[in-house]
This record gives sequence, C-alpha cells and structure tokens, in this order.
Amino acid sequence: MKKWIPVLSVLLVAQLGLALAVSLGGEKYGAFQAEEPLLAFDKDAVDSIRIEDGKQSVQLEKKDAHWLLPDKKGFPASSDQIEALLTKLFGLKKGWPVATTASAAEHFKVDEKGFERRITLSSKGSQVAQLYVGTSPGFRKVHVRSAGEDAVLAVAFNTWEASAKPDDWIDKDILRLSQSDIQKVELPGVVLERDGDAFKLADLAPGEEMDSPKVQSLIGQLANLRIESLLGSEAKPEYRQDAPALEIKVSKKDGTELSYRFSKPEEGAYYVLKRSDLERWLKVAEYTVKQLKETTREKLVHQAAAPATTAPPHPETSGAESSTPMAPNTAASDQAASDQAAPETTE
Repeated sequence: MKKWIPVLSVLLVAQLGLALAVSLGGEKYGAFQAEEPLLAFDKDAVDSIRIEDGKQSVQLEKKDAHWLLPDKKGFPASSDQIEALLTKLFGLKKGWPVATTASAAEHFKVDEKGFERRITLSSKGSQVAQLYVGTSPGFRKVHVRSAGEDAVLAVAFNTWEASAKPDDWIDKDILRLSQSDIQKVELPGVVLERDGDAFKLADLAPGEEMDSPKVQSLIGQLANLRIESLLGSEAKPEYRQDAPALEIKVSKKDGTELSYRFSKPEEGAYYVLKRSDLERWLKVAEYTVKQLKETTREKLVHQAAAPATTAPPHPETSGAESSTPMAPNTAASDQAASDQAAPETTE
C-alpha cells in the first residue's frame, strides 16, 4: 500500500493543477460574454462598406440616404440588402473564443493574409470596424475575428451574406414602377389606357370584350420587371439593339415617358434591355420577357356572347283556339256505351 502513496500524490497534484488552470482560464476569458457586441459601431453612421474575398472586392457608399456602387458608375445598390447586412453585423455577440493564437487565426482563415471575407465599415472617411470571416464550423456558422483582437469566435453568420461580387449588390428592382403611376402602355398592336383603377384597350370594338385578368397580369409583369445583372455602359454589337425583339412605351401620370428596348443576343438565355431613363444596358431573364413578347391583341379580347332570345309561344299553349278539330275520346265513349247496355241487377 505504501508504494501507491507517491503515485496517488502525483495524481492529486495534477488534479489540483488542472483545476487551477481552468480557474485562471475562466478569469482570462471572463470578458467574453454573450451579451457583449463583437463589433462596436454606430449602425446609422456607417456610410461606406468594403468587402473583399482575396480575389475581388466591392465598394458600397451611401450618399443622400441612398446606397450606390461607385465602381459601377454610381448605379443604385440594394438598400434593403445592405441594411440587413449592417443589422446582422451589429447584432453579433462575443462568446467563448475558439482560439487566441496567431497560428489559429491562420488556420481558421481569419488573419490579414488569408480570409474568406474582410468587411471594413467606415464613417466620414474613418474606419469604425473591420471583421475577418473565415472557415465554417457548421451549418450557418463561421469563424470570425475582429481586427485588433486575438480571439477567434464562432458566430451565426453566412459567408454569402457578404458577397464580394458587385452584381450581388445591385438594386435588381430598379425597373419597378407603381401601377398607380402608369397612365398608358403601348406594345406592338396593343394600346392600354387607364380607366379609373383599371386598364382598357384603347380600340375595343363593338361586340368585343376584354379579358381583364390577362390585361391586369400584363400590367403587373411590366411594373414589376427585375434585372439579373448590369452590362456595359456602351452599346455593343453582340447586344443586337439595332434589331430589337420588342419595344414598349410607358406613359406615366406626371407626363414622363419611358421606352423599353429588348434585344436577344445570339447566345445566352437572356435579353438585353435599354430603358430610356437609365444609362446602363441591363441583363433580363428570358422567361420574364416571354409573356410581354408574346402578347397580341387577339389574346386580350374575345367576341361578346350574343344576348339570349325568347322563343315565340307555341300555338297550343298560347290560349288561342286551334282550327283543327280534336278527335273524340273513343275509349271514354265506348265505356259510356257499355255502361248503358249492361242490364240492371236486383237482389
């Protein structure tokens, strides 16, 4: 038994040492509480965002309350998408760190030389926050490190929410119109004019009826047209804008007129669109143009049903006497004769 005393003593010392290490570790990382923000910045004051992935980058800038893409000649960016990103970053909290060493930052791809994303937030020309986004430890989670900090954390975030591609940030609803602002729409062979809260064909002929649901669907599709991406700021031969596949003109209530010119490149399942109020040529999905392109007057109207007519009354039911004499009821006559001929019986 005595020979085990030294061994047990060593184990006791080891356990005490481990308990002390855990205690000291708890004091070291006690500041990393789940309620403490990971990034300290004023969300409403941010007016510049730069996102890099090591190969490409995108710059987003806020001017006069509107987000723009300066590298795309100031084309409007999606304000809703940007606000969603800022809200997500603002809401990230510090938790227990995964690691705190420089080698760990390199391993998790959150250091200055290797990262999946580097997001830099600025206000009035000064950087207010910078976040490195790295590898993913699980579904909807990524490793991150705030610039100037050693701690690598795992937070709820998706890398795709911080894309470094400019086309992922453009305002794809830039073509959207309020239907209440549309006064008139002109397509090949079809003219639709506002009539109160609805639209009607300008040349509806007597005996024709308009298919109102189809007309309303057409107006809605045109008003909610979306783009896929930006093309060049100069016309190119491959756009084939000199041979348009479809041209549309929209007149607004304020007198503004918008012209749409769609053309079909020889290759690719998309159309090129140039709208009169925008400088850029735009890429539009093929299926979104299909209904507009196939619209004809014949598909929007049909012949009105002829009014139902009342048939003239039949002479036999008109109440007038018939000129044709009716044949006697021979069966009734025979029965009467038989009753008269039968002898009377007595008791």
